[in-house]
Amino acid sequence: MLADKLLSLHIEKNPYTTLPRYTYDQLKKGQTCAVCDSFALSVRGNKCVCEDCGHEELVASAVLRSVDELMLLFPDRKITTNLVFEWCVIFGFKKRIARILEKNFKIVGYGQWAYYE
Repeated sequence: MLADKLLSLHIEKNPYTTLPRYTYDQLKKGQTCAVCDSFALSVRGNKCVCEDCGHEELVASAVLRSVDELMLLFPDRKITTNLVFEWCVIFGFKKRIARILEKNFKIVGYGQWAYYE
């Protein structure tokens, strides 16, 4: 009787796998703290410092976290310097982002059509 009850209550489709619809323009852009997820970050030299919890993180690792977010949220988009620059907001120099991407990813293409894999 218990087995029959368990079988009748079995759910085939997991309701938590359905994601809400979203677009790039709808989402809030900006770098978040790795600890408290606050948007209150400032750059001091080569570190990001959270104004809320005081957590410090290297700018390079913060940019790589942002790239991971982009790849997870938008798997069909190509990772470009301009896309990461627009997504991160806080880091004022595209050249810094380009250097971080060049170190950690393979560049495909040239000039404005270049993207990273």
